Amino acid sequence: MRLVATVIGPKLRRAASFPGFQDRDLVSGYPTAKIKGLMTARNFQIRKILFVRMSARGDIILATPLIRAVRAAFPQAELDWLLKERYKELLLHHPLLHRVIGFEPGRGLAGFIRLVRELRREKYDLVVDLQLNPRSVLVRYFGGARMQRRCYKFSLERRLLAYFGLNLLKNAPPVAERYFTALEDFGVKPDGQGPEIYPSSADAEKVRKLLVEAGFWEKPLLGLAPGASRVTKRWPSDFFADAAEKLSRELGAGVVILGGSDEKAVAGQVLSRLSALGVEPVLNFAGELSILQSAALLKHLKLLLANDTALMHLATAVSTPVVAVFGPTSREWGFFPYGPKAAVVEKTGLACRPCSLHGDATCPEKHFRCMLDITPDQVVGAALELLKKQK
Repeated sequence: MRLVATVIGPKLRRAASFPGFQDRDLVSGYPTAKIKGLMTARNFQIRKILFVRMSARGDIILATPLIRAVRAAFPQAELDWLLKERYKELLLHHPLLHRVIGFEPGRGLAGFIRLVRELRREKYDLVVDLQLNPRSVLVRYFGGARMQRRCYKFSLERRLLAYFGLNLLKNAPPVAERYFTALEDFGVKPDGQGPEIYPSSADAEKVRKLLVEAGFWEKPLLGLAPGASRVTKRWPSDFFADAAEKLSRELGAGVVILGGSDEKAVAGQVLSRLSALGVEPVLNFAGELSILQSAALLKHLKLLLANDTALMHLATAVSTPVVAVFGPTSREWGFFPYGPKAAVVEKTGLACRPCSLHGDATCPEKHFRCMLDITPDQVVGAALELLKKQK
């Protein structure tokens, strides 16, 4: 068994063995493979496009390269995005989107019917389903668009690997490129760049004031994102702190901790360990910043150390170098950081890995080797190598 640090860049490939789903045009009934020529014959113009990806943060961030590509393919079209209200802030300031529509699931069937009626009034020419759950399917079919498309999610292949160890995903593209299968018949392709998220000027000013008050404004900064949605996706907090102590000393950098309100506990553990190691001052922003304020802060970092979490993707979306530690999840899931300034450290050669689709509360094998066998020195080495390549 060996530990591998792999520098990740966008893999511009389309897996020929994994064709996109063959939806049919609502007007003509033709398969998508034939529709491009048919539209030319009719001189049909696509004027309004709706993307449907309602959750979650990391998935929405990874879908943003598609916005850029669709804008290039349809420069005159209005591009709208439908997502849950709680995630609306993520795309609110995206310069290529005409409208960001927030949907509140808690409003029940009546609220959903009102949403569909609103969408039908918009008279979309094309709706693109990037979610493929019951709600997005209903929006796709009843939203009144002339055409509809959906991406291919590799859901069956992922479950075959997680539950039966059958790996059919060796040649599958990363998730950011899987979204492009929805529009492959239009010739829409990735451009080789990462995702994009845009904080507002108010978000940037808020972060500037916080850093100035702490005396960190002129100082190189190392960021830590030690949380994750599932416990098994978290590299041990002591390991995070030990790696941060060595890197902060090597880079002459201050340390900032980021995370959501539900990650305050693990952030506190990292902070306590850093204090014991004599690292100070350390800024702990876990639970204190909005997602776009976090993005604004990430733009100031020299480097982010992260688990497999939304903050990892947010760092790539503001072009901040990121080193991510992956344990129970793996490359086949498609969620490695998507961008030229990223590296992943993982333990290869474990027969039990990957063990789940999204991580678990405990290690199914009771040894947690996928994380415990990754040492702080190895992560520090990967970080220094990545930074060397950015010069």
